[in-house]
Parts: sequence; structure tokens; C-alpha cells
Amino acid sequence: MKRNIIIALILICVPISFLFAQTNAKKFTGTITYKITYPANAVNPIVATLPTTLDMQVSANKARIEMALPFGKNTFIMNGDELTIYRLVEMETGKYFVKRTKEDFNKGNVTPMIMPLKEAKKIAGQNCKSSEVNMVSSGKTTKSKIFYSEELGNNNIYFNTSVRSVPGIMLEFEYNIMGIPVQLTAISVEPGRISNKLFEIPAGYTETTEAKLHEMARPTKK
Repeated sequence: MKRNIIIALILICVPISFLFAQTNAKKFTGTITYKITYPANAVNPIVATLPTTLDMQVSANKARIEMALPFGKNTFIMNGDELTIYRLVEMETGKYFVKRTKEDFNKGNVTPMIMPLKEAKKIAGQNCKSSEVNMVSSGKTTKSKIFYSEELGNNNIYFNTSVRSVPGIMLEFEYNIMGIPVQLTAISVEPGRISNKLFEIPAGYTETTEAKLHEMARPTKK
């Protein structure tokens, strides 16, 4: 009887300890500053008006990015717990936000092939591993290389992206700003407390759609 009780306790404790280890996995909290590198042959005159650095504030499974773009300041709030993304835009006509949910992300979602690479390097003081991301769309394959740090933990901030399975935070990767492909490379990783208010929608913002935002961002004809 005593042996049966011990076995039962082991069976109960194993899943509890496993869940405890999972929920207490290391997650980065702080600010990562990235340098933005534009293509050397970029001929688009809008490049001169785009930002050269970008700050990403992270707190567990939440992240916030701000970007000053020609038509107004854009703020993106990613919530990996609720699986939502808010895009906040400040324009001359007012302040607006667009909400996207898990259902929106699942539309046309394609699972990429991520191949680990042997190359490793240190970025902003962090040891980084590399992987190749292969995306197939309309029969064409595009490849890109990313560098990520497992030492920063595995925050669920890429839940809506093609690199959601990467076990770390990316410190060097390719991005797209207003149709222009750029490379982001971390130049600073600063751990520290981040206020939860940064991940809330401030007062004074009106909910809208991406289609209406595009319409408002178009230059008016004189």
C-alpha cells in the first residue's frame, strides 16, 4: 500500500514540476535597440525620411515598437499571451488603432522551414546562433538568415510571424519598412523593468481598419 502511495505521488508531482519549469522559463524584460541598414542601391527618395534606429521594449510575452514614418508615428503592441497585435497611428487627422487577432493571423498562414546553421557570433554583447528561414510562396522560395540569442530567453513575441518557432530573441534579421527591405542589427540590449502601461491603448485613439488607414495616408490631390 505504501509503495502504491509513493508511485501515485510521483505521477502527480512529475507533471506539476514540468509545468512549473515551463512557466518559470527565462524571459527577457528590457529594451533592445536596433540599427537599421538600408540597401546601398536604394533609389526610393523616401529612404532619407525613414528612421535609422528602432527600440523594442519587451516584458515577458509582450513587446512594443515605435517608428516615426512620413505619414505619422506608428506604434506596434504585440501581446503573446492574448495573441493580439495593436497598431497605433498618429496622423494629422487624428489618432487611430487597428486590432488584429489570432483569426487574422491564421488567414493564409504558411509554415516556413527553419534550418539551424553552424555560424555563431556575438551581437550587442550576446552570444547568438543562426538559422536559415525558407519561405515558399506561389512556387518561389525566399531565404533569409537570422541570428538569435537563447540566453535572453524564449519570449512569445513572434507568435504571428514566420519565425515563431525560434528559441530565442532575434538580434539580427531582415525586415520590411514601407516596402523597402532592411536589415536590423541590435546595438544595445538593456535589461530593466518595463511598465505595463506601455502595452495598453492610450486614451484618445479611435479604432479603425487597415483599409481606412491606407486611405487616410494617401496624399490629397490639389
